[in-house]
Amino acid sequence: MRVLEIAASLKIGGAEKIAHDIGFYLDSDFYQIDYVVFGDEIGEYEGELIKKGCNVYHLSQPSSSYINYLKELYRLIKGNRYNVVHAHTMFNSGWAMLIAKMCGVPIRISHSHSVDAQPDKSRIQRLYEKVMQLIIINFSTHYVGCGIKAGEILFGKTRYHKKGVTILNGIDTKKFAYSEIYREEIRKNLKVTDNFVIGHVGHLAEVKNQSFLINLMPEILKKKSNAKLLFLGEGEDRQKLEKQIIDLGLSGKIIMTGNVTDVHKYLSAMDTFVFPSLYEGMPLSVIEVQTNGLPCVMSDNVPQDVVLTDLIRRLSLNDSADMWVEAICDSERLTSYKYEKIIENLGLDSKKMVNKIADIYCGI
Repeated sequence: MRVLEIAASLKIGGAEKIAHDIGFYLDSDFYQIDYVVFGDEIGEYEGELIKKGCNVYHLSQPSSSYINYLKELYRLIKGNRYNVVHAHTMFNSGWAMLIAKMCGVPIRISHSHSVDAQPDKSRIQRLYEKVMQLIIINFSTHYVGCGIKAGEILFGKTRYHKKGVTILNGIDTKKFAYSEIYREEIRKNLKVTDNFVIGHVGHLAEVKNQSFLINLMPEILKKKSNAKLLFLGEGEDRQKLEKQIIDLGLSGKIIMTGNVTDVHKYLSAMDTFVFPSLYEGMPLSVIEVQTNGLPCVMSDNVPQDVVLTDLIRRLSLNDSADMWVEAICDSERLTSYKYEKIIENLGLDSKKMVNKIADIYCGI
């Protein structure tokens, strides 16, 4: 069976990780999984997938030339006679569904990975999304959401509840289980052996709201003078955040590692986790955190779907800074080891998630 994943990129990220897992876990003797990414950049997941026998095709950025992108996509799909086209690119999935329909692909899946709740979209952007939504609705054979809200955003509330399927994002639960060895290793390397480590994982961008967390640090330090804030991730807001850190006199109190490939090790080194996002779909990092047994304070803009254990405390971004500081400082690890099994039993292991997707590929 030939499957084409439209993934936009294969850099480290939530939707990208789900697309990666499909090629990584499915049986390569039965499935030929190929990928479309936009532009020339080589993502962190690409080499691993090529070793697995996947093909990765770099096509034109749609925003640079929709005509070139559509021509290239048509030639690729028509030439390789795919059985399935599975798009992970939110509203841009409409183009893939249109071309796949024109090429006679029998199974066409649009997969929503975000609630995409930006309040300041232009009129042109809203019109574009409306047109794309109509194309997605009419030319997709399957609607998939990583969470209920994510599905409702892309497909419409009534339509999604009638025809859509929710497949929660999965992770390698054994990999993300708490490890005392990793805790000691990372804390020693970062020179935070005796510190209260507050962690965050995410793209450094406005939607992840890291500036909110940085602004809390002066008050956190009043309650816990040994606190250190640890950011894992890279993004367009890095320079702005670094300036904010300097302006607040927090140099030496905040560690920014950039992207790392061994996030699971760093989670074990943390004492608590904070996730103050402006909006989210079904963030993998929060599932990983719970698997690790790490207490998590997050904004109530993150969907309720992700609250899988008693480790989560949700607060509004409109709540006082004192409430956030208290919740963060009162967090502590208790029985970290039991949570890996809890998450696995909920069916959120990557292999189980991929098997659900494979059922759709096979028409089950």
